[in-house]
Amino acid sequence: MIAAALASGAWAQDSGECEELEGTPPGMYTTTDEGKTYMVKDGKTVELNAGQAGFADEGTVKCIKAPPAFLDWPCSTTAAQSRMFNTYTVEELETANKMKEVVERYFNVPEVLAPIPNWIDGEYNAIFNYEDIIQFSSTDYWYLANADRPFLDPKRPRSLLISLYVGTNQVVIDANAIDALRKDIGSNDIPVTFVFNDSNVVPISYFGANVSLEEASKAFKERGIKIAEVPMWWLGDYHLRPTITEFEKFFDIPPLEDISANKQAKLKADLETNGFTRKPILVTLFQDTGTMAVDQPERVRMAASLGMPDIPTVLVFIEPDTVLARCGPGTPAGSSTVSGSTTPIGGAAVPPGTPVVPPPTEPEASGS
Repeated sequence: MIAAALASGAWAQDSGECEELEGTPPGMYTTTDEGKTYMVKDGKTVELNAGQAGFADEGTVKCIKAPPAFLDWPCSTTAAQSRMFNTYTVEELETANKMKEVVERYFNVPEVLAPIPNWIDGEYNAIFNYEDIIQFSSTDYWYLANADRPFLDPKRPRSLLISLYVGTNQVVIDANAIDALRKDIGSNDIPVTFVFNDSNVVPISYFGANVSLEEASKAFKERGIKIAEVPMWWLGDYHLRPTITEFEKFFDIPPLEDISANKQAKLKADLETNGFTRKPILVTLFQDTGTMAVDQPERVRMAASLGMPDIPTVLVFIEPDTVLARCGPGTPAGSSTVSGSTTPIGGAAVPPGTPVVPPPTEPEASGS
């Protein structure tokens, strides 16, 4: 059993406690991109944090140091390789203004730095001086931090994210983090992790200050435009704050009387204590059907009953080649780029893509 929800008595493992897996034994494998995953077997619960992998068979359930290579089958396919940008390493940077060179190589070629660091685990591309970083400062942003909790949580990596958008030729520095990191590190030399986005991805500020669920959904459905992922939604990061009226317009939000008294009490206690600092509402947008789904409609109703006028919300975008997108930045099949730094009249021309993802090659299993 795998549950991406809270489980009592969960055993959280540090990466150093995860085991090496010998070979590729038959069983169930799971990975966690963000948030937490819980594996439960015979009363034992293993908690997997972002970036960790797990294995379970008839006799055991455990955290493993690395999943078998065959789980990366999508990234070795022609479809994945053809969508991905070319790569280079930090050692191949040639100019004195290395920050500018990284940006120009992405916008002009495009090509991206490799390998891609695991930011969640504290990895980064390189260390840059504050003065080199702020040459690209702007008022743009791709997420909002929850003001009701300290930004530099112990779980937040001490590396500055710089998000680049080849579709709009934008460089967006994490304004929430840069000054906080300078103070925390005690230096102007700051570890930097570059986020090279797909060509159809834009920052949330692309839509202006008052973007709505409807506007984001329409841009995705009709033009294939996605909004960049928030860094850590489980620490309260979010995209936008739709009103209760917006939620009621697009989703079936149950009336308060349809929610059990026990659940009402739990929701009320959590919202009064934590608000949305531990988890925003998640809205998933599906490009192939043009639909949206909300993960906690009862929590939305309880928030409304407590007088909360709007709700921190994260948008999750599902497109035909979502699996391939995890292999690295590139141009989704059927898409080109996004035009304009703000939403143009009539919309930016990005045709929606409908790529065909090849079926996986069956891995060889021994001792089935």
